[in-house]
Amino acid sequence: MAGDYELELGALAREAWGRVSGNKALVWKAMLFYFAVVFLLSIVFGLLEGAPPDPQTVQPPSAMQQIGNVVITLVMLPMAAGLCFFGTAIALGHKPVPKSLFSWYDNTLKLVLTYLLMSVLVFVGFLLLVLPGIYLLVSYQLAMPLAVDKKLGPWQALEASRKVIGHNWFKVLGFDIGAIVVTTVSTVLLGIPFIWTVPALLIAYGILYRTLAGIESDTLQRTLASG
Repeated sequence: MAGDYELELGALAREAWGRVSGNKALVWKAMLFYFAVVFLLSIVFGLLEGAPPDPQTVQPPSAMQQIGNVVITLVMLPMAAGLCFFGTAIALGHKPVPKSLFSWYDNTLKLVLTYLLMSVLVFVGFLLLVLPGIYLLVSYQLAMPLAVDKKLGPWQALEASRKVIGHNWFKVLGFDIGAIVVTTVSTVLLGIPFIWTVPALLIAYGILYRTLAGIESDTLQRTLASG
């Protein structure tokens, strides 16, 4: 939080791209775990919902849809934190275990509270002439993994993320814009570049986390040893 780190986006991008080779299949295996869980949960709640609503009629979300959204969020938040640690482990030269994405459910309550508090604050920020919302959206993007990795409470994690990123806020914003551009271009090109860009983006985020926060040894070991 004292800002004792160097963040150079060009070097970060080159390192991330260099680490794609040899790790592409590993990243995609982890991503398939993530997407498979989302897909299966969506199927389950779709079956519970019954017949789809008339697409010509605008209707509010049903109770089952709302329950499904809550359950999916609860299930996916720990896996999302696991993806960050997965990318960070690769950024440190390790070969993480894809099943480690399922190793963070003991932090579910903390992650949910952090997510809710962050969502409220960002929403209020956007109500206040948009710019505060953009500031907080960029500033809080490390809060979820920090809450788990550094064993912080929700507010502590948000503040730690804001202070760490605050030293190079515009560079982190540039990182985010770059990720959006890469994703958009990959989509326009029929999704084919995602074969390479998805691993590159995950590893790039891992490098960002490694550079700004560093990963605790027990978190790293959990990412490498889960099976």
